[in-house]
Amino acid sequence: MLKESESDDPVHARLFPSAYEDDEDAATFRDMTGGDLSSMKLEALDVMDGAIRRRAHGLTTLSQEEGEAWVRALTDMRLAIGTRLDVTEETMSVEPEPDDPSAGPLQILHWLGWLQESILDQMAR
Repeated sequence: MLKESESDDPVHARLFPSAYEDDEDAATFRDMTGGDLSSMKLEALDVMDGAIRRRAHGLTTLSQEEGEAWVRALTDMRLAIGTRLDVTEETMSVEPEPDDPSAGPLQILHWLGWLQESILDQMAR
């Protein structure tokens, strides 16, 4: 069962969407699969961590599986940031004003998108 703070958190709802409209069906499904989804997300972060640590010792090349894990983790990061900032297509297409408090997080969001696209481009080669 979801903790009260998780059920009210829009980021949690975005990263762990309900599979059913009916609350009871959704809770049953979440009880059966919630741990698997959480584990997959944590495993993707572990893969990223391992590659970053290897990078500290020189150039790192990602395997296909590592690239896929990076793309999944970057998607989750972008979803979390975008949800917190209430990002829309319009928000993403306009350069934020330097004094806008969301300017820094929006720049990070754009950079994460660039990184994700770069990884996908390399994986397609």
